[in-house]
Amino acid sequence: MKPYSKQELLQRVGNVSQLAGVRSVEYSDGKARGTRAWEVYNQAGLRFTVLPDKCMDIAEMSFRGVNLGFTTKNGLIGNQFFNALGQEFLYHWGGGMLATCGLANTGEANIDQGLTMTEHGRIGSVPAQDPCVHQGWQGDDYRIELTGAMEESRVMGSHLKLSRRISLGLNSTSLIIDDVVENLEPQDEEFMLLYHCNFGFPLVDAGSRVIRSPATVRAKTPVSDQELKDWNQIEPPSTAREEQVFYHINPADSKSAFAGVFNPKLNLGAYVRYSADTLPYLVHWKCMRSHDYTVGLEPSNSYILGRKGERENGTLPVLAGYGSVRYRIELGVWDGESVIDKMTTTVI
Repeated sequence: MKPYSKQELLQRVGNVSQLAGVRSVEYSDGKARGTRAWEVYNQAGLRFTVLPDKCMDIAEMSFRGVNLGFTTKNGLIGNQFFNALGQEFLYHWGGGMLATCGLANTGEANIDQGLTMTEHGRIGSVPAQDPCVHQGWQGDDYRIELTGAMEESRVMGSHLKLSRRISLGLNSTSLIIDDVVENLEPQDEEFMLLYHCNFGFPLVDAGSRVIRSPATVRAKTPVSDQELKDWNQIEPPSTAREEQVFYHINPADSKSAFAGVFNPKLNLGAYVRYSADTLPYLVHWKCMRSHDYTVGLEPSNSYILGRKGERENGTLPVLAGYGSVRYRIELGVWDGESVIDKMTTTVI
């Protein structure tokens, strides 16, 4: 069916918020109290929540009423509970559709050159500067754009800035995240960046499977190596099941890559598509443990060995003084298995 023009749509609604828009809210209860959020929705049935107080990350995400993401047993927790020490990450991490990790560290907590590196870094708890919502008509499309910037800095040390723009249209079944990481110091700076995309029930369930573009798969741990042949299978939750982590390494000449979860019973899937030239690794977290039941598909610029481990491995990324690097992430849905065949690896 031919989509309606702007004029035709406006003739049929009292207010465009009937079809698409952004609602600004603030949580008032429990550990999330005081956290601001933008609830975004469009005519296609895509709904998600952006957290300007937490790196403009994405909490809940659904499509036509079906949940796509994973929320940990901790739930959403405000920044006032953040603690960078030791294993405290596991006590405050809420999961979500997208949790940005970095910029000094991804992976386990460690001590690197005398500096304490918290698990998966600090950037995910940094509020956005100048958070802004833009929405309006562009021709016959009603566009929504959310922008903001987060800075991670240390006196007598590094100063990195992550600028983020999230955008989608009236009938989009995906959202686009455009990020730029800048080094605001003259000296080269080592940095790590991980897009922790977490898929959950009912999308993740027994019989669902992981689908990705061509890549080489490797196990991160001995437990993962034992189950390497079943990396793409999703089993029922089990109390005794240990988590597994795999690496999917894209071909060296890749410009774009994707990975997602498809549930044949729902005839629905969700995916992450990303710039493989700047994010050459996909970290695959398969957690079939009861109550922690999720699949993480996480584009990364490193092997998430922790900053110390990455340095020792010779794979710690470096950003030149006053330099910058761009990243593009697409989070979207496969509405029916036939749509998967149309997914390509061209530049997004």
